[in-house]
Amino acid sequence: RIPNHPIAGYLPGRVDATGEDGVLVVVDEDSGQQFRICQADAQAVDPACLAGVEDLLELSDFNEAALLHNIRVRYFSEKIYTGIGTPILISVNPYQDIAGLYSKACQAHYRANPAPPGNQVSASVHLYSVADAAYKAMLSERTNQAIVISGESGSGKTEATKHMLAYLADMQRAAQSRNHATAKTLDKRTVEQQVLDASPVLEAFGNA
Repeated sequence: RIPNHPIAGYLPGRVDATGEDGVLVVVDEDSGQQFRICQADAQAVDPACLAGVEDLLELSDFNEAALLHNIRVRYFSEKIYTGIGTPILISVNPYQDIAGLYSKACQAHYRANPAPPGNQVSASVHLYSVADAAYKAMLSERTNQAIVISGESGSGKTEATKHMLAYLADMQRAAQSRNHATAKTLDKRTVEQQVLDASPVLEAFGNA
């Protein structure tokens, strides 16, 4: 990898030669630009990183450069979510609408694809997969669950929270439609209404 790249920060490169002083001559294959890098600063690149894996734990060489490049590759493919194992999700704000990313069809897809045995997360990594895992853990473990959403200002924390709450509200509606008798006894103030009521508060925290 090429450290301290003037544009990308870190970038994978091809070792073209080794100088007499032991310094590597590394080529950026996209631009053809050459860089001289000390061997001590050079790191191996897992080929899977070049394509962008969904779970960073699949990389054999896990380091800062691999993490950042993997996320960058996925981001430019409009895949803004990357997992670290099952419990951690990295999200990059796309600053644009991505078609179908939060559609009703997408929600239905995650509800219809339960996690395989031994894995808490269903389907591919997404905000919905995290919400789904927390919901299922609540039912199976019979304990309260917490989802921590953190990031810098403008990273999309408020929007992520609202999308997760909307997913959970949709799950409640699906459960009610399966059991009309139970639905009649539920509080009239549904989860969906509570999500709508919470929006101004979420916006206030997001703007603080």
